[in-house]
Amino acid sequence: MSSSDFHNEGQGTASEAYHPEIEPARLDGDDVSQHSKILTDHDGDLVTVLETQALQRGLKQRHLSMLGIAGSIGTGLFLGLGGAVQTGGPLGALLGYTVVGLVVCAVQFALGEVSALLPVTGSFVRHAEFLVDPALGFAIGWNLVYGNLLSIPSEITAICVLFEFWTDINPIVWIVVFIILTLTVGFSLVRIFGEVEFVFAALKIALVVFLIILGLVINLGGTPGSPRIGFSYWNNPGPFVEYIASGNLGKFLGFWGVLTSAVFSFAGVESLAMAAAETCSPRRAIPRACKRVFARVLLFYILAVLIVGMLVRSDDERLDGSGYTSAQSPFVIAASAAGYPAIASVVNAVVITSAWSAGNQSLLAGTRVLYGLALKGQAPKIFLRTTRWGTPYCDDCLLVAGGPYRCGRSGFVVGDPTKSYSIADGYEKTRNPYEQASLV
Repeated sequence: MSSSDFHNEGQGTASEAYHPEIEPARLDGDDVSQHSKILTDHDGDLVTVLETQALQRGLKQRHLSMLGIAGSIGTGLFLGLGGAVQTGGPLGALLGYTVVGLVVCAVQFALGEVSALLPVTGSFVRHAEFLVDPALGFAIGWNLVYGNLLSIPSEITAICVLFEFWTDINPIVWIVVFIILTLTVGFSLVRIFGEVEFVFAALKIALVVFLIILGLVINLGGTPGSPRIGFSYWNNPGPFVEYIASGNLGKFLGFWGVLTSAVFSFAGVESLAMAAAETCSPRRAIPRACKRVFARVLLFYILAVLIVGMLVRSDDERLDGSGYTSAQSPFVIAASAAGYPAIASVVNAVVITSAWSAGNQSLLAGTRVLYGLALKGQAPKIFLRTTRWGTPYCDDCLLVAGGPYRCGRSGFVVGDPTKSYSIADGYEKTRNPYEQASLV
């Protein structure tokens, strides 16, 4: 099936190019079901009449390029790299992130090609349905809804943990504030959503570039009183860590353990394709955005992992990740040792915006997938309702308010005072199943 099969040679308004093999299932009893067959518009983009009426094409290529970056650069990069180095060692972490990055590369290029051919709401969920089997699309779609339903509480809970670095205000305050902010952005025009994520992505890129340069300066002894470190930590304690087992098996398990962290870090880069039905000229914009996003994200992550492995020892206890604050960031650890403790607050502030931005990305991906499932009758029809400016508001409410949040302060487990809990435990409990869903 080539793109020419879907191209409309005529000019002007959309003309029918009916393809029964990819016709969406009719929504019995819905007043728009009679219009739900595939058409090609005047740009040759494959859409449905329902999608054209309900969703608006407000995103441009610059938005798409930044959407992928905003979704993939977050707490996994700023806080998670230390745990990866502690689990696999500097070389094990570098290899783990490289392997996952190459897999993401292949998936991203394939996703860009198919999304350009079929720029429909739901992206690869609908692609699996059209090109493989409806059952596969159903399974992938609900797995993504489940993953994003956990991702948003995970990111908002991470924000609560990060605020504990400055203040001891009850976490429920921050949860309510960021739920309202997330819903506000989700209910807005998709163009406004794109501009918000564009700004956040620019902040993330600026911080990553700054931390990479600062890390190089510290590593090479460019700060007063700091010796040149080089690759000394690759010799002692060594390039690999024996994880769970001893010997070569333990080193392999350390590398293997890094893969889960890497998947969590890269998760979100595919979100730019979720807005294909809301993108101007998707056949041109999406392939370009996929290529640019991959190059930038992979470059940032590989450089960051390499420098982190040079800056901190893999046996540093501060990398254990038990607190989920900026103090555990390997960049902050290195900067504090070099005499720049204020870096911790800078990193904490940007990581808060990064976590919220990543939550917004999950909202975009989850709502568009749920909307696509509803188009096929695989989700309740209530999720087809949109505002007059094209926002699926019922989907937004479910994704933001329907997830599990941990609202309590740190304390002890009821009935067992020997066991304690904290808001960081809530982050861990939502992050782990999200990692598994992302891996699937």
